[in-house]
Order: sequence, then C-alpha cells, then structure tokens
Amino acid sequence: MLNEGVGGSLIAYSDLFLVHCPRCNSCSRIFTPSNAKGQNEPGYIGHESKRLVCSKCGFIKDIHPKRRWDNLWAFSHELFDEKQGIDWYFGLPLYLQTQCCGHNIWFFNFEHLSHIEDYIKKHVRPSGLYYLSIESRLPTWMKLSKNREEVLKTIEKLKQKV
Repeated sequence: MLNEGVGGSLIAYSDLFLVHCPRCNSCSRIFTPSNAKGQNEPGYIGHESKRLVCSKCGFIKDIHPKRRWDNLWAFSHELFDEKQGIDWYFGLPLYLQTQCCGHNIWFFNFEHLSHIEDYIKKHVRPSGLYYLSIESRLPTWMKLSKNREEVLKTIEKLKQKV
C-alpha cells in the first residue's frame, strides 16, 4: 500500500509503536530509521526497515525487508495481527494497553490514542466514507454512549502511564 490515501486507517499510525522492551519491560519504541534499506524505493507502509530501541536499557534490534520475486520490498514473515495488542514487526506487547469494560483496549502510540479519544468524546460523530476509517474498525462496546465515561477514564490512565 502506498503512503498516499491512508489518512483515516489504522496503518496511518503504524510509523511508531510503543511496546514493552523484551529485556527490561520498560517502554520502547519501534520506528523506521532514516537509513532504512530501500530508502529510494517507493514508500510502501509496513514494508520499511524497522528498529526497536529501549532508551532505558539500551536494547536495539533491527528488522529489514527483502526483495521479493516481484521486485517489491517485503518481510520474510507475515506481519502480526493488530487485533491481539502486539506490534506488527517484532510481536511484542503494546505498551499502551489495559482492560476496559471487560475488554482489552490498546493503542500503537499517543497520536493513535489522541485520535480515538477525540472520537469517543464526540456526542455527534461525523459520517461520510465511514467504512474506510479507523473509527469504523473500533469495537462496538467502545462506541456505545453507556461506556463513554469508562473508556475516557481508561484513556486518561494510559496517558499518565509514560
């Protein structure tokens, strides 16, 4: 998928993951380094080199895509399922996740969290090309007005976590 046209989808927030460090369990970052392989290639979101960095213990790990038979960059493994609360590249648990209303609630990063928080706060939610948006993929329990206060309290606790 090309970078253009992903504005309202979940993949638009996949440029930064906050995860638990596999060594010390503190908050670590997964991002696209500036010296990524294939830097001059067309930008396909999700298929750039990624780097895991923990600023607390100094843990660093890179993962690089390889050229496929069709001359595109891709990883040799399938990207992880985002519904499980783990990052797509290393399979580490997301740092911004907790239980809310009997369900697991998670966010890739603070930008993702803020976007969902703004949506949950709205009493009148916009329509349009809704089925293409990140909001359309939210579970129903998060969108229900009876859970609004509990979801917002949980989001506030996650904002204080880091």
